[in-house]
Amino acid sequence: MKIAAPILLAIPVAAGAQMAPKHYRVEPAVYKVIAENERFRVIEATWQAGQRDAWHSHSGMEAAYRLTDCTSRIYTPDGKYRDVEAEAGSVNFNPPIGVHSFENRGPGVCRALIVERK
Repeated sequence: MKIAAPILLAIPVAAGAQMAPKHYRVEPAVYKVIAENERFRVIEATWQAGQRDAWHSHSGMEAAYRLTDCTSRIYTPDGKYRDVEAEAGSVNFNPPIGVHSFENRGPGVCRALIVERK
């Protein structure tokens, strides 16, 4: 298993930062809650080639395990973006993340398993 640095540190939530709706609420076609309890939520995320999801945020600490290789672009509301390459089997540990949108720029499906602390 490969462990990668947090891929979204460029857009962490600052104190008082505006939050968009939760990812699994605004984009149920991409994010499917597959299990949860009072402390954790497990989400399967699937982006088709060329698919970009709606503006959203992640309010909890999370780990994302890549099920497939993913070539993506992460957009912020100020018009900036960051390109990210992640290999299948890699893990990213992310802090709470402010408003952004994720686009699958690869030729194939991008899939990840997200474990989020509530």
